[in-house]
This record gives sequence, C-alpha cells and structure tokens, in this order.
Amino acid sequence: MASAWWPCLILALLFSLAASGFPRSPFRLLGKRSLPEGVANGIEVYSTKINSKVTSRFAHNVVTTRTVNRADTAKEVSFDVELPKTAFITNFTLTIDGVTYPGNVKEKEVAKKQYEKAVSQGKTAGLVKASGRKMEKFTVSVNVAAGSKVTFELTYEELLKRHKGKYEMYLKVQPKQLVKHFEIEVDIFEPQGISMLDAEASFITNDLLGSALAKSFSGKKGHVSFKPSLDQQRSCPTCTDSLLNGDFTITYDVNRESPGNVQIVNGYFVHFFAPQGLPVVPKNVAFVIDISGSMAGRKLEQTKEALLRILEDMKEEDYLNFILFSGDVSTWKEHLVQATPENLQAARTFVKSMEDKGMTNINDGLLRGISMLNKAREEHRVPERSTSIVIMLTDGDANVGESRPEKIQENVRNAIGGKFPLYNLGFGNNLNYNFLENMALENHGFARRIYEDSDADLQLQATNDLTFTEEVDMKEMEKALQERDYIFGNYIERLWAYLTIEQLLEKRKNAHGEEKENLTARALDLSLKYHFVTPLTSMVVTKPEDNEDERAIADKPGEATPLSPAMSYLTSYQPPQNPYYYVDGDPHFIIQVPEKDDALCFNIDEAPGTVLRLIRDPVTGLTVNGQIIGDKRGSPDSKTRKTYFGKLGIANAQMDFQVEVTTEKITLWNRAVPSTFSWLDTVTVTQDGLSMMINRKNMVVSFGDGVTFVVILHQVWKKHPVHRDFLGFYVVDSHRMSAQTHGLLGQFFQPFDFKVSDIRPGSDPAKPDATLVVKNHQLIVTRGSQKDYRKDASIGAKVVCWFVHNNGEGLIDGVHTDYIVPNLF
Repeated sequence: MASAWWPCLILALLFSLAASGFPRSPFRLLGKRSLPEGVANGIEVYSTKINSKVTSRFAHNVVTTRTVNRADTAKEVSFDVELPKTAFITNFTLTIDGVTYPGNVKEKEVAKKQYEKAVSQGKTAGLVKASGRKMEKFTVSVNVAAGSKVTFELTYEELLKRHKGKYEMYLKVQPKQLVKHFEIEVDIFEPQGISMLDAEASFITNDLLGSALAKSFSGKKGHVSFKPSLDQQRSCPTCTDSLLNGDFTITYDVNRESPGNVQIVNGYFVHFFAPQGLPVVPKNVAFVIDISGSMAGRKLEQTKEALLRILEDMKEEDYLNFILFSGDVSTWKEHLVQATPENLQAARTFVKSMEDKGMTNINDGLLRGISMLNKAREEHRVPERSTSIVIMLTDGDANVGESRPEKIQENVRNAIGGKFPLYNLGFGNNLNYNFLENMALENHGFARRIYEDSDADLQLQATNDLTFTEEVDMKEMEKALQERDYIFGNYIERLWAYLTIEQLLEKRKNAHGEEKENLTARALDLSLKYHFVTPLTSMVVTKPEDNEDERAIADKPGEATPLSPAMSYLTSYQPPQNPYYYVDGDPHFIIQVPEKDDALCFNIDEAPGTVLRLIRDPVTGLTVNGQIIGDKRGSPDSKTRKTYFGKLGIANAQMDFQVEVTTEKITLWNRAVPSTFSWLDTVTVTQDGLSMMINRKNMVVSFGDGVTFVVILHQVWKKHPVHRDFLGFYVVDSHRMSAQTHGLLGQFFQPFDFKVSDIRPGSDPAKPDATLVVKNHQLIVTRGSQKDYRKDASIGAKVVCWFVHNNGEGLIDGVHTDYIVPNLF
C-alpha cells in the first residue's frame, strides 16, 4: 500500500473554445488576426492562476480562471484536466457577478441532467466528470451567458512521488491562446527542511524563462513563481498564438538526516519512511482492544478486519499479543508470542471469536498491555534490538475502574516511562478525542480516528508499517508544523477515503450481481460524502434563476387511475427553493434533500439534561450543541413523555465567542466579555464577522455570507399541566461550512443520495410505509409530516417527510448516543 501513496502530479489545462450551435460572435467578423488578444469566438480568458501549496509532500492545487463572454449569445467554454488516477478533484465553483455558486457532487446521471437543463435554458453552468478508464482525464464544461463575467475555480489534491531522489511536480500548461494575466505560484513547506529546489519550462527559452521565473528556498520553506508577460507568451514577435504549450516542472528534495518522519495534522498522522539500506527493526506489539458493548456491530467488525489484515503483514521476527478490555481485562496469551505461522493462525482464530460485552475499563487495559511489554523486555523474551509499541482501539470514555482522564494519563505515562510509544485509535466522531490525543502525544505516539464509512484495515495498515530506527522528537515536529501558514486539515482522512473508493472500484470490476451492486453503492456513498469526482459521480454547478418559484410537478395520472393515499402524499410535497435542516418539537430532526425533492425526518429520544452535538465544523471552528429538557410529567422514564431543546450553545473558536440561548434569555460572550439580552428586546449586534438579530419570537445568527442559523422561541401557557417553553433550531444557509462538518444536523450539509421504493399501506391508513435505501442500509420508513415554524411560530407550515424510526438508526452515522457531549461548550 505504501507505494500507492507516491504518485506524481500532472495538470493539463486545455482550453478548447467551442462555438458550434451558437450564432457567430461580432468579433469573428473582424477575422482571426483582428480579434482582441485573448479573445476567441467572443470568449476572453483574461486571467489564469495556478496556486499550489505543498506540505509534507501533499499538494493542494487551486486553478482559478476568469473569463468574459463578449458575444451577444451564450457560449460554451470547455477544457480538459488530465490527472493521474491517484489525484482527485475536490471542488469546482462558479463566481458570477460576485456571487459564488459551489459545486455539488451528485450521481453521474443526475448531475448530467441538471447541467443539460441549465445549458438548454441559456443559463451559466459547469460540469466536472471523470472521462477516462483510469480516471486520468476530467472534463469541465462551462456555459457562459451573454455578457457575463465568470470566474471558475477548480481544486484538486495529491500526494507527490519521489523519483530519482527528488519529488516531482508537473504542470502541463496549454491555454491555446494568449492570457493577459497568467501566473503559477507554488509554496512548499517541509518540516525536515528543503535541500534543493529547481523549476523549468519546456515551452520557453532559457533567456525568456529567466525573467519570467523566480525560485527560492531557505530552511523549511520554498517558493516558485512563473509570470510570463503577453510578449513572452507569443509564439513569435507578431503572433497572437500562445507559446505556452508543454511542461512546467518543479523538483525538490528534503533533508534526510533522519530516516523516519512522523507528521501530525489536526489529529491525523502520516508516516514518511525513506530507508537507505537500513534493516527493518523487529516490532513487539501489544494490541489493547475495547470490546465493550458500544463496540457492537460495525466497529467490532472493522476491528477484526483490520487486525486480520495486520496479521498478514507481520514478519516472523515480530512479537505480539491481544489485551481485551470491557468491564475487566483478559488476554489472548499470558505473554508476548512470536509471529510464527502457527501462532499467526491461532491469532486469526482468536480475533474472529471476539465478542462485545460490558463496560469500558481503559485504565486497566492499557496498564496490562504496558506491563506485558516491560516484562517481555526484562525477561529477554523479545529480541534485544527491537522496538515495542502499544496500539489501543476504543470508541468511548472510561466508565468503570479509574475513569478520570487526567489520572489515566498519569498512570500510563508513569508505566511507559518514555521507553516506547503509544498509539490511540478512536472510533466515531464524538468520543473524547482530546484525551486520546494528549495521552498519545506525551508518550511519543499519536492518535487518529477510525471512520466507520470505510475499510478499517486500510486505515490501520500504516500503523503496522511503522519501523523506528531512532526516536522521533514529537515536540520539535509539532513546533515545525505550527510554523506553516497553510495546513490542509483532514487531508489524511480524505486520502484514505479516496484510496478506499479506488479499492472498491477495483473490486467491482470482477464482481457480479448483488456483490457488484453493494460495492458500487459503497463507492458512490463515499464519493458523495467526501465530495470526490469519481467514475460514479460528477460535480455540477448551476446559477439559479432570480425570483423563480421552483416547485415539483408530478405527472398527471390518467382519468381512470385515481391517486392512492401513498401517491397523494408524494404529489402533495412542495419542496422549498433552498435546502434547509432543522430540529424542532419533540425533538424532530428534518433533513430536506433538494436533489430528491423530498425530506427525511427522525426523532431523538433521550433523557432531560442530555446535551447533543448538532453541528461541528473543525475547519471554521463552528459548533452548535443543544440540551434536552422534559415536560412537566414526574417520571423521566415515561414512554409518553415529551422532550424538547431548552438550551442551545453556539460557538466559534476562531472568532472567540459563545452564545447561550435559553427560553428566558440570550447571553453572548465575546472574548470572555458577557452581554445578556431578553427575548422581549429588539436587538441587532454586528461585530467581528458575527451578526445577531433578536425579535421576540426568533433570533437570526449569521457568520458572514454563507452561514445563517435561526432560533425559534416556542412559548406555552405558563400553567399548562404538561408542556413548557422550548426552542427550535434552523439552518437556513450552510454553504460556507466545510465538507468536514458533522453532528446530527451537520453531517447532512453535504449532498447524499437515497432511494424510496415499495410504497405500501402502513398501520395508519393515512401514513404509508416504504423501503428506504440510504448509506448502504435498507430501512422501513413511514410517510408523515412535521412543522416548519420559521414564518409562523404559533401555527407553522406542514412539511411532509419520510420518518426514519429508532432514533434515526441507519440514516445518521453511527448511533444517536455517539452525539452525546458533556456540555454546551
């Protein structure tokens, strides 16, 4: 697998101007050589900029092109982007007259239909799709309306390959016309330090290149800039044809005093290892595995799959053991055993037999594993020249034995004594990751998450490949990483997700029937979740028509075919223009899916006092949590009790503020300075990118252009015997939030697909049942309705949706208890 992480980077921009099917532009009447420079068929590409940021050999590339249609009719601009199969396009946006329309990754046929419809209506639109057998060629088509200025921005990412002792980055440039502002900017940051940096272009002479090219490097940072003027772009002194047709190549290398290099980025890691004739050091591995009840199902299956894969890669000189913890601790063997063929076969049998049970005793599980490694060294049971490693897999917080995180950290630190590293691998999105990360870092290791969407063996394999010939100074490495001005956040997560998609598509080639369908569904689901353009998806951008009230129109049935109750529900649904997500009532979560002209909904049933994570975006720093309150009934265990959200906590770590909303008041902390407002106030607060408006029954909170929340106050008769005041929370704009946003609402901000079939009578004649296929799950759902109270907090507007039972199980990632957090902030 390691070799698959070192592809080269190639970008080809081929601007092929197409005018077929469109009226002749006024510029064409002047003849080709009389056209304004940079204009062809009425389309002028007046600016192209390629901006690349490379850190730790991972390249994040943004291609920005600005065009204007000087014709009086719509024109289509097409260009091809050629990438090796291990590069992936992650974003494509259109900016029209200052308004940005982000791309949405959709199933290929859905995207194609949306794009063709927009083009046929003369709208501006863009489409990105994979069009090569090996995903090496992407096609981007942009239909530019008459007189429009359009900026399109294409983003792609890739890990660079080291070839002949150097890392190579190729930009294949072919604009096929003069571009007034053409620019390539590359910034490089390598924590090990840059030892050499060079750049050259095959399409321009050295004399001209010298004045257009600037390159420099010092320490850990390098920079390359290429800005040819119009004269330098000309194929001859009087020509209007472009000379830019060939390769722009950047090569660099890093200092290699240390053969091993571990890098941590936002809780994820990548291990670079470039041995120079050094032998592999034997490993002594203690796997400390959580088998508590919360690991049941997919998590434990992932653990088994990963361990079986790791066992395949272990060498005979390695030693290992499994320590299982739930409420108590058990081991596979009394001490570490050598990875002989016989022992590995027995280990496979043991792994397959693991079952979940009981509570979570992290402290005793870790101490048992550490003690076993120490004892093996003291008793000379392992090779003297070997390295010991503890790897823990868990999904939750300690809840039996020593459960205080700070005390567990102290116990583990004292037991390890700096002799070997600890790696913590955490399942899910809502565990105490800071605890796992801090404990690992202070023991010369690192933490990472294990994602339930993908094959865990792919995520864990790098851990098994660790080979240390000397200790890595983790504090020094963290300091180095903090120096960089750019960081790509979750690129490790995105990389394994992409590799998983490739793996699934490769398996799919030789699969048949149901197996092939399942592989396709999993690859499609990951492609949509991580916003990847793959052979199964396309990215489409369309400019909505202004002030157009778009509504779903059902086909009219024949006179002799009356509508069934189920079809009546389907045709009565009127989708809104913009997507929205909200939670209101008992609490009811509503997810409107504009691609399907439909909505999904579910309830969460938890005890009063429980705090649930609604939104968390690690990139923007935004979080929203809600605390549940109960009705006035006495028994919290009553099956008929009503629960609501009584408190909301909205915070932005980057802006350093928090807003606590209750049914009585709103408190804003800005840089720790509190301000309190009453619901009776009419207040507008605008400061530091935050806009907050309070108007008796509702509060609107905005963070610049692109993120807007609305909180609704529901007030009831104070002497009502059962009900009490509560809050509703609505997301009316989320397009500026990142693709890494999660939470009970946040996980749905990125497009996802589902299919409804077999609509049939349910237990309630007015509410038909159906089969819903979503996220590789087949669920029984019921047609129902909820209320949207944004326009009228008293009566509300009816929203028809497919109700997912059992706390949204199968629709939400994991289970609903994964989203319980300790407090509002």
